[in-house]
Amino acid sequence: MSPITKCLKKGNFEWTKEVCEAPILALPDFNKVFEVECHANRVGIEAVLTQDKRSLAYYGEKLNDSRRKYSTYDKEFYAIIRALDHWSHYLRPKQFVHHLDHQALKFINGQHKLNSRHAEWVEFLQSFSFVSRYKQGGTNVVADAFSRRYSILSILDERVLGFSMMRGQYKQDEEMAAIMAKCTKYSFEDYVVQNGFLFKGNKLCVPHGSFRELLVREVHRGGLAGPFGVTKIVEVLRKHFYWPKMLEDVQTIVARCGVCHRAKSQFKPGYPIADS
Repeated sequence: MSPITKCLKKGNFEWTKEVCEAPILALPDFNKVFEVECHANRVGIEAVLTQDKRSLAYYGEKLNDSRRKYSTYDKEFYAIIRALDHWSHYLRPKQFVHHLDHQALKFINGQHKLNSRHAEWVEFLQSFSFVSRYKQGGTNVVADAFSRRYSILSILDERVLGFSMMRGQYKQDEEMAAIMAKCTKYSFEDYVVQNGFLFKGNKLCVPHGSFRELLVREVHRGGLAGPFGVTKIVEVLRKHFYWPKMLEDVQTIVARCGVCHRAKSQFKPGYPIADS
């Protein structure tokens, strides 16, 4: 649920902390050139509208099952179409700059053989006047970072029952609550708040509580040849999540694992294995 919707939940508008800490966006200046950056991933598309390297607006959309099957090229192409359609009132009147992170898309208008989907999209693009500039994925930082965070939240919301309740646990974690309070201007050092969740870079910060153990146990049982060990669990978790003393927590939770205890008790060193 969006922060502004929560304000109206009880029928009366009431300012909440989430609304007051929302990202601060610049106002558009119609005398300057607009710039659009798009990005697509496995579960969604995202775009950022900017001027002079300042963000004016964000756009994101979760892909349905059929669009998730698109090729990377088609997903990136679709992201462009949706972004331009969403901000057409800003972009149609004058020329703008579109930053691409998929080099093949630079030649969209030069293709001679188009399928029906691409033909429809190219026809739509021709109603705009813009200059395309290739921007490597690593340098498309704003859209890329926004995309990765959005992807993590979408996947967890889909697969973890009650995931949205984690927002409320930040208040009970003194360290993370203090950091969130400092993110009043969207970011503080490496930390940023997105959709009510705290991130350190592109890693989701998990507050003290049941979700930490849930994540550890989920990764622990993921090995094909048996449960993952402590080192592997920490390696997997650190790719997408962050919390202080993660290694100590993983060691404590794995030490309580009943499956591991039973496996160790069955094969004790020093005892010969009988031939069948």
